[in-house]
Amino acid sequence: MPRRHPPHLLRLAGLAGLVLAPLGARADDPDAAVTPYRPTVSNPAELPVPGWLEAEFGGLRVFAAGRVRVDSVPWLLKYAFDADHGLLLGGDAYVAQDAPGGVSLRGVGDTTLAWKQRFAAGDAGDFGLEAGVTLPSARDGLGVGKPQWQVNGIYSRDVGAAHLDVNLGLAHAAQHEAGSSAWQQAYAAALSWPLGSRWGGALEVSGAHQRGTPAQAQVLAALNYNVSPRVALDAGAARGLCRQAHDRSLFAGATVLLGRLR
Repeated sequence: MPRRHPPHLLRLAGLAGLVLAPLGARADDPDAAVTPYRPTVSNPAELPVPGWLEAEFGGLRVFAAGRVRVDSVPWLLKYAFDADHGLLLGGDAYVAQDAPGGVSLRGVGDTTLAWKQRFAAGDAGDFGLEAGVTLPSARDGLGVGKPQWQVNGIYSRDVGAAHLDVNLGLAHAAQHEAGSSAWQQAYAAALSWPLGSRWGGALEVSGAHQRGTPAQAQVLAALNYNVSPRVALDAGAARGLCRQAHDRSLFAGATVLLGRLR
């Protein structure tokens, strides 16, 4: 009997954003607006509106080497206590991995919890720090296997009409391949800019290095559309820059202010 595949993730992401648009429109603060972290790998130093719960979700399809395909449904909840301190909780609501002639895996992905802090530097830009842990909530073969600790340093600033975000990260994995290091270094640099009153664009280069494993690097391009100040949609694509990186990926999603908690 053939396996049933999940509905097209990219269509679902866009549809969910449209469904949630009225939710954002009913918020009681006229100045509240979303602070999207997706779809780029890098995060800005800025936190979401203090006291509000903000959500991100989407669909991602990766076409890897050897005709391997990975579908996932990433999600993220963000909450800021004030302009400089907040919490991030996210992961993959669903992951499906298919390889020709191989074993197909499906299930819930891992979950990540992180503390975030911003350090405002005036005209020089903003610095940020994220520190957290990825918990192995996924089944074997779909996640990290054991807890993985990570820290991410951020630098953000406006460059004319554009905005620059640079991230440098370090992760320590309790479970890793034999002959490889438990430490992984990662980087990402994204430049985003407005394309009119509602549209925007972004370009990003990112990668990771772990001793004993092939280096990874990719370039990403994306568009975003502001349905309202409280709902933003995005879509784009990424392509690997080295032989060991995945060949290409497609994604779409949304960022929504869910409501005020205090």
